[in-house]
Amino acid sequence: MKPVVIGDATLYLADCLEVLPTLPKVDAVITDPPYGIGANRQTLGKGKKDFARGDEWDSEAPDLAACVVAGRLRCFWGGNYFADQLPVTNDWLVWHKLNDGRSFSECEMAWTNFGRQTRHLSHHWSGEEKNHPTQKPLPVMLWCIEQAGNPQTILDPFMGSGTTGVAAIQLGRRFIGIEREPKYFDIACERISRAVAQGRLFDEPPAAQAEQATIPGMT
Repeated sequence: MKPVVIGDATLYLADCLEVLPTLPKVDAVITDPPYGIGANRQTLGKGKKDFARGDEWDSEAPDLAACVVAGRLRCFWGGNYFADQLPVTNDWLVWHKLNDGRSFSECEMAWTNFGRQTRHLSHHWSGEEKNHPTQKPLPVMLWCIEQAGNPQTILDPFMGSGTTGVAAIQLGRRFIGIEREPKYFDIACERISRAVAQGRLFDEPPAAQAEQATIPGMT
């Protein structure tokens, strides 16, 4: 499992369950694992047919045990689907999509152990590069890192197309990414290479890109 090293990013084309036992503990695990809900097929809403996004990458939920112990701080998008694997928390991150009441979900939730109150970010995805069916916008991942405090080494065991890595590099952090699908791994390598070539963009995440608030009743 020889990694691809791009600047401060170390990337593995492999199953994370094979790689994680070989890695030292990191500051933060920030990831968006498959939820096991068949997100490769998506409903378009009332009376509309499903459409296939291809592959069976979300046919079953992974075991997060190795990911949980891999870092001191943890952020798992879709944590609400892993209630049997993650302890109860008050520290949720909520991405409000501002999607104007369309049939897709209004928000997504991330389980964290950051020791903070629940926070939300309002961000509408419009015109941003999308390379993976469930890819998060870059401002969302920059915000995740901000909420984690000041992690210097960030691990994403389900790297997908590499958005967490791009955010980490733009913030001058070290990044370790693992992805088992070659087509997404190649995209991640390309995107992270561009980020490394561009250099550090922020001393801290650009909070001005996000509207942050405590959600009533979820503190």
